[in-house]
Amino acid sequence: MTKKADLLLHPVRMRILQHLLLGTPLTIAQLTEALGDVPQATLYRHVNLLLKAELIEVADTKKVKGTEERLFLAREDNLKIPEHEIETTSIEDHIRYFSVFHSNLLQLATTYLSNTPPDKYKEEGFGYWSTPIHVSDGEFVELFQSINQCLEKVLDNQPSAERKTRIFAGMFIPQNSGPV
Repeated sequence: MTKKADLLLHPVRMRILQHLLLGTPLTIAQLTEALGDVPQATLYRHVNLLLKAELIEVADTKKVKGTEERLFLAREDNLKIPEHEIETTSIEDHIRYFSVFHSNLLQLATTYLSNTPPDKYKEEGFGYWSTPIHVSDGEFVELFQSINQCLEKVLDNQPSAERKTRIFAGMFIPQNSGPV
């Protein structure tokens, strides 16, 4: 059986899912145009894998030049990697998954930076940073819950003229510290 992480943390499938998570159902042709560098045959193969795993679904069909085209949408309720899978994944696979995740973020940032002048970064909310924080386990749980509460307030927002889509990516990496 294929691990959900293997399905989700793949460079092409991550990009497909990101476009489908924007909330507008897309056809293969629209996904091909949005991704730009992925051949249509490759896209069909990955979409079929995602369909079979129930990570995406056919939201609708439409007739185009006598052919029925399917419109796909992400199954947001099924995208979480189960805890038992995370706990039983090898260190090597975690490193590989993290590399794919990081490469995807790099690709998103590169696309943004290549198409946006620097004087727009602040206005549009582009930034990146890393900072150590010193928190007890209890303080960490409280911080994590606070972040989740803030995100839950906006996760169900629908696209609109006044809402700009922004990718939020975060991570916590515990550091083994020496003597205090």
